[in-house]
Amino acid sequence: MNQSTDSPSNPAPNGTVVERPKYTRRATSAGNDFQGQLKILQGATNGDNGVEGVETVTVDGKPVKIKHSGIVRTIPHEDSVAIPPGSGLDLVATLFYKTCSSETVDQDESTARPSRQDIHYGAYISDMAIFEFIQTIDRLIVPWKKGSAYHRSLDSSQSPQVVEIALSMPQMLNLDDLRRHSDLWQFEQKWNIEVVLQQNDVFRRYRRLAVFDMDSTLIQQEVIDEIARFIGVEEKVSAITARAMNGELDFTQSLKERVSLLKGVPATVFEDLKSVITFTNGAKELCKVLKKLGYKMAVLSGGFIPLANYIKQELGLDYAYANQLVVSQDGKELTGELTGDIVHAEHKAVLLEKIASENGIPLQQVVAIGDGANDLKMMRKAGLGIALNAKPNVQAEAPCRINSTTMQDVLYLLGLTKEEQVQLLKD
Repeated sequence: MNQSTDSPSNPAPNGTVVERPKYTRRATSAGNDFQGQLKILQGATNGDNGVEGVETVTVDGKPVKIKHSGIVRTIPHEDSVAIPPGSGLDLVATLFYKTCSSETVDQDESTARPSRQDIHYGAYISDMAIFEFIQTIDRLIVPWKKGSAYHRSLDSSQSPQVVEIALSMPQMLNLDDLRRHSDLWQFEQKWNIEVVLQQNDVFRRYRRLAVFDMDSTLIQQEVIDEIARFIGVEEKVSAITARAMNGELDFTQSLKERVSLLKGVPATVFEDLKSVITFTNGAKELCKVLKKLGYKMAVLSGGFIPLANYIKQELGLDYAYANQLVVSQDGKELTGELTGDIVHAEHKAVLLEKIASENGIPLQQVVAIGDGANDLKMMRKAGLGIALNAKPNVQAEAPCRINSTTMQDVLYLLGLTKEEQVQLLKD
């Protein structure tokens, strides 16, 4: 059942007018209170199901006429599939309920932040949130046409934290524009949800190469800051690192400046650091699953090769590229200089393309994950580029973003359910 109002309709290409209905959904497994909640949302205060031509008044006093739209949304059963074969749906959205605090991307000050609605339904992705997300995308379809949508929970059918929705892509927008649309930002703020959008094609389901940044991505530390701690210049080096990762400084120049402060550090520092390196939560699980699925994996780091090789060995990666520090002739200490190619933003993108080419992997089948401004070029080069717990300005520029307590959540973007992840993690 739908409401028709005096709001403008969308013209079809042939000049006729097509009214845009508001969707309703038939409750199946989601509970008996859904239809009541839906009536409150739409202002349908009279009748059980709404009758063709019946007039009523919304909660804000606006007169409306209820009529059939011919569109029904259903809540899938636990054993449903996300995208039925031959559906023709070309957009996939993965919705994450935000369970951790993050530095989010804000719109301009003129955009009012909506009030939180998830507090009324529980700390999960509710049916009402799913309903409103489908409506949000539907409003962006110009000219409007009847469409379909299908969704499934990827972790829990009772109180889902991750939901995958397949629907039609608005023709007037490209994927980058849609990802940054203010309507999606409003939805995310209102329901405490992060949305990741992907093109629904064969490459989304069959990635083959994953490349990672190292510092603050696969591991929790910034290695150069840890080295600086040995000689008491940590504060100065950390300040330069933060500005470089935020995109405020040229990476190459800032790296040389920081490395110059490391002159005299014992060459054994990398062995000492291995004992303090902390892997990011979920990094080992993510790499284990990808390895079982046959992925090639690489670490492309603006840090240093001794620790990049250590990370490669610990996580079972196939490639490691990073910067090389010069050691004194007697092999006892660092000279404060670099040798060889510097692994900056442009070089990371080149390395990604090189590894993909060597393995006969199209770029559409590559996943690139990082947190800094120097990771943006490789993110854009990959079929799926993810800013993981990144600074706000990096999140704003990245193709996709996740703010999560575990890297394992990346697997949801590949369409893997929680149950499938558990199965793949078994030895």
